[in-house]
Amino acid sequence: MQRLITRRGLRAGAGFALAVGLAGTLAGCAGSSGADGGTEAGSEAGVTLGFPGSIGPTDVPAILALEALADAGSETDYIEFDSPDVQTQALLRGDVNLASMGPATVMSANIAGADIKMVAQNNMNDLQILVAPEIGSCDDLAGQPVAIHSEGSTSTAHLKRWYADECPDAQEPEWLVISGSENRATALLEGQIRGTIVRLEDWIGVTGGESDQGKILTALSDTQSELLTQTIATTQQTLDDDSEGVSAFLDALGEQFEAVNSDPSAYAEKAARVLGGDSETYAAVYEELVANGAFPTAVGLDPASVEATIAFYQESGAIAEGNLSADDVSDASFAN
Repeated sequence: MQRLITRRGLRAGAGFALAVGLAGTLAGCAGSSGADGGTEAGSEAGVTLGFPGSIGPTDVPAILALEALADAGSETDYIEFDSPDVQTQALLRGDVNLASMGPATVMSANIAGADIKMVAQNNMNDLQILVAPEIGSCDDLAGQPVAIHSEGSTSTAHLKRWYADECPDAQEPEWLVISGSENRATALLEGQIRGTIVRLEDWIGVTGGESDQGKILTALSDTQSELLTQTIATTQQTLDDDSEGVSAFLDALGEQFEAVNSDPSAYAEKAARVLGGDSETYAAVYEELVANGAFPTAVGLDPASVEATIAFYQESGAIAEGNLSADDVSDASFAN
């Protein structure tokens, strides 16, 4: 029987340090599989997809890919977690068998002893440098209050890398922590900060894309386009046990990418059904996302992009330095 369970609002418990959490999870999973309670959530369990937080417009293709599999007779499910750490532990326990994960999360988990592989992109780099109207360049941000999500977040790494590349001799901004992309956009519009980094979908969601109180200084897709920002990942155990299930989901995801890229306005109606809200508002979001190349044109990963992303996060300090290769953290066999 076809089934699509959407557990929106379901939350796992609060997260804790990734390395500590993984130590217990890895110990519990060691040597187990399938009916013994391990990480096989393969063909019998269908596809259960995890998200590290609440879903948004860039996650809708993955949700609709699940619906397509459900229509074809598979059992599908998705869970929104409180944090990437909790989601990682759920993936290793087999509570989910696929996950939308940031590359730094995958890499940190593998450094801690996990065996997680990125297999595709969920969305491309849609990070925007948002500034007050009078800011004309990164030089104008020297010594000014600029908000970040957290010291160790991947968006912070992208922002600080951009600042170092564009204004290597300038005084650093006054870095302030404001969690949540929408919260940072709102803080800038209210004049509390002079700059920040936000996801494009959150900027459009807060302003509709235009505002007299703030502007997009640059899109990081222009300068950091080769870097991965959000991927679909799974465990090596799932790849060994149910590569056909992974492939089926990625094929369905590729069809959704094609649909949103070909007609973003029509896709907004589907998004409104999934997310709730007004399809006209989502139309503006998807038109802008597609115009900025937020959705891949093909499923799969380029090993060169994986290597560039590893180097980026190691240089930024987001993950530990070490001998980490594209083969360690990704599987490029699903590229098409």
